[in-house]
Amino acid sequence: MHKPVPPAKFSQIIPPNANYTYFEDKESHPFNPSATDFELVNAGWLADFALLAYGEEDFISGRLEASGLTAAGFSFKFFARQTTQCFVAHNETFAVLSFRGTEIDNFMGAFADWVRNLDFKPVADSSGGRVHRGFAQNIAAVWDDTGEASLRNHLNQILTPGKRTLWITGHSLGAALAVLAAERAVREANFVVNGVYTFGCPRIGDGGFKEHYATQGLHDRTYRFVNDLDVVRRLPPGSDYQHVGKLKFLDANGILHEEIAIEPNGDGDLPKPTHGQEQAMRMSRLMGRKLAALSESLLGLTIPAPFADHAPIYYAVHIWNNLSDRNVNL
Repeated sequence: MHKPVPPAKFSQIIPPNANYTYFEDKESHPFNPSATDFELVNAGWLADFALLAYGEEDFISGRLEASGLTAAGFSFKFFARQTTQCFVAHNETFAVLSFRGTEIDNFMGAFADWVRNLDFKPVADSSGGRVHRGFAQNIAAVWDDTGEASLRNHLNQILTPGKRTLWITGHSLGAALAVLAAERAVREANFVVNGVYTFGCPRIGDGGFKEHYATQGLHDRTYRFVNDLDVVRRLPPGSDYQHVGKLKFLDANGILHEEIAIEPNGDGDLPKPTHGQEQAMRMSRLMGRKLAALSESLLGLTIPAPFADHAPIYYAVHIWNNLSDRNVNL
């Protein structure tokens, strides 16, 4: 059964999407905890976990319970350190570490701030490469936090060798932190990372970081989803930054292309917004969530595709719909 694709309106695509049904039909599409290669069904689960990370602790707890995952044996722990938020959910066979992306209430205003914040030269990282300074600071805040409540300590407690597999995910800024967390998990804690699934991930580090990431065996277990014109995959700009992982591309119709070497629309010109879309951008920058949604409804405005395509709800919906189509065609 296909999930409905929401229109490109602020009120419809802003996370954490309270009207979205998380982990729908999970019994028909069970997660594969022992996989070491790409699994579309795991991508569906992890896209939902990445979207769920945009909620506060009570929201996450409520959706896990409503979806039946709590009753099925899942526990979760929420972490918030400075500007970094993430959670770990686990059952008896696998654990998922999911990072929240940029907190967006005023969609375009937050995006503009985020672009400015990305305008840094990469700095030396403990991995041996160079990474974006803000990303490095964000992961250090939660990973290096000392004490029993630290993320690393919690993972160490639940990842008894051979007991659970580890999966790491995130969208946008959360995707960048997922990659950095995977690198630290292998290098510092000797954890085995079965898969890193990122959605709308920006570039993270330089060629040195990319090479080091690959030597740890993580390149072949990292899957970088890009939704059509998503503009964030172009950030930070310039040649200092490179992507890591294997590309999985969702085209304008939401169809997944798994075996693709060159990223479509990677550096080409993006379509210019219409006059109405420019109005929508201005309104969403100047107004709060409720007023922007009301204005969209009254005027029929939409968010331009390069920005709308970045919304985590589209990643989750398109991936589940591809999974549904694949099962129908079997």
